[in-house]
Parts: sequence; structure tokens; C-alpha cells
Amino acid sequence: MLRVLALPLSLLLLSSCTDPDVSLTYGTEPGLRVQYRLTLEAEITRALGDGEPQRQTLTATFRAGQEILEPLADGSTTASMSLDPVSLVVDGAAQNVGPGQAFVVTLGDAGEIVSIENASTGETAEPLELVGIERLLPRLRPVLPDSRVEVGDGWTGETSFSDADGTFSLSSSSRLERLGRAQGHDAALIRTTYTSPVDRREVFANAEADLVGRDVGAQSAWFALEGFLVEATGDSVGRYRVTFRPPGGDATVAPVQGSLVVSLHTEMTLV
Repeated sequence: MLRVLALPLSLLLLSSCTDPDVSLTYGTEPGLRVQYRLTLEAEITRALGDGEPQRQTLTATFRAGQEILEPLADGSTTASMSLDPVSLVVDGAAQNVGPGQAFVVTLGDAGEIVSIENASTGETAEPLELVGIERLLPRLRPVLPDSRVEVGDGWTGETSFSDADGTFSLSSSSRLERLGRAQGHDAALIRTTYTSPVDRREVFANAEADLVGRDVGAQSAWFALEGFLVEATGDSVGRYRVTFRPPGGDATVAPVQGSLVVSLHTEMTLV
């Protein structure tokens, strides 16, 4: 578990002031590691053309890890992130969850993820692809303010992502709700709402799909003043217009229009 040897000034202020201002900063020392238990609960609704909607529920559990790799010249930091599956239950039945996933990400000076490189080579189970694991990563950790804040202060964040498959972005609005204790750590409770527009291509086991829509959600997160996330709970709803095509771009099969709605609850806890 990540530890910082010297206590930050904010901890000393906590003992001498009723409503201190605090500095909220992620630890960025190369080699620092944190590990979490991550649980996803999703309800997925798909419809093709005028057909009846098909609903699916899933619960997935992961060991989620992060290790800081190295600082970059522009002030950002690279880190490795991993999602190692523990279990997957779809419509009440246990499933083969497939291999783990690995990512190399670039973290901005506020701790936000500003780029994502998928280092995995194996395919993920299709229900998890529908959840949008890669798009989920930036929403798992709160963006921090760029200056000291007091209880009640707010700040915003804006990040955009693009690659050969399209774009998505994340606009967030956060507030320092209160100071307290979480799992034995002096911590700050941060509440965040966000919107994430999406316009990209996704590849599934038996189809390719163009998704256009957005995720809207909220998160409550306890952030340790020592420099790491302790726990976070989030809820979101993603609504998309979808154009399904056969894999490989088979021109003899016409695209099918449809829709996709993903309601997602996440819980992440430091272990």
C-alpha cells in the first residue's frame, strides 16, 4: 500500500484549525503502488431497429492496481494500471471472465488521466466491453484542485481522449464536502458530477459498432491527505445511438441501427 513518510502540512493544520485549507495531491514517486478491490454492477439494455429491447445484468469484481512509473518533462507522470478479474456473473450465472487487462496511462498534475494506452493482448468478455472499461478508467479517480481548498470549495476538470477509434471526453465538477477519517486515514470527502460525450467505434466478438452518446454520473470519494484514493462509489447512465456492422466490414450485410443504455454502479476500496 502506498505510504508517504513525511506527513503533509495539512495534517498539522487539522489539529489546530476548525476549518483548515488543505492541499490534495496524488503521490507521484516512481515505484509507489496502490491496489483496490473494484466491483461493477451494470444493467445493459440493447435494441436493434424496431425489435424488443434485450436486458442483461452483470456483476464483475476485479483487483485493480496502479504503479507510478516515471515523471515526464512537461510535469505529467506515467503509470501502469491493471484490472485482474476475480469473478463475473451475467444474468445470475457465473461466466468465464477472461484475461486481465493492462494499461499505460499519463497522469496530469491534478491526477487526471490524460492519455490511455491499452497494453493488453487478450479479448475481454463482451458484457464487459459493453460497459466500456477503457472509458471507465478516468472516472474511477477524482480530479484534484490545483490549489489549496477549504470545505465547500469547488473546482472543475476537462479532459479529452482520441485515437484511431474515435473520441470521448470527461467534464467534471467537484466539491470538497468535508474532512474526516476513512479506513484509519485523515481524508477529504470529494463529491463529483461529470458528463462524458462519446463518439467512437467499438469492436465486439461478433460485430463492430459506432457509438454516439454520453455518460452522465456522480461519484463520492474519500481521498487520503497522504496522497492516495481510499475508497470511491459512483453511479452513471450511458445512452448511445449505435450502428452495428458485421466484423471485418462485410459490405454484403447492411448496417443495423440500434440503441444501448448502460446503468452502472461502481465501488472501489483500498486493500
